[in-house]
Amino acid sequence: MTIERAVKHGYEDLTLLELVLQLHGDFRRRLEPIRVTPLQAGVILFLRRHADARVTDTATALRLRPPTLSEVVNDLVRKRWVTRRRSVTDTRVVHLRLSRRGNALALQINQRVRQVHAPLAQHTIRTLGMIPKGSRA
Repeated sequence: MTIERAVKHGYEDLTLLELVLQLHGDFRRRLEPIRVTPLQAGVILFLRRHADARVTDTATALRLRPPTLSEVVNDLVRKRWVTRRRSVTDTRVVHLRLSRRGNALALQINQRVRQVHAPLAQHTIRTLGMIPKGSRA
């Protein structure tokens, strides 16, 4: 069941873990046509906001183990979506940056993430009793 269906049919008694798993499935389905996994998408979007991020900082920010991030980055570099560069002052430090292809892909990812985000926002508003900005109560 997608978040959209859960919102439409009133399944608001989902546990946090169930909601996270549903979101992961929704993201995976939205990203499949552009051949990107949710984890790759997360790294790409992080690098879009943090150009020249260090590998260690990226792993920490995304709560990933360094070997896990290393595998993802290897795939992203192989697909030419990300470039890797060693620091000139400390060769142990590696910086990551989106390539032109990676930047173009980030825009596509953002569009697809928004498709999942809209129903989630409705669910959150309903669940928390929040009123969106600009709306009248």
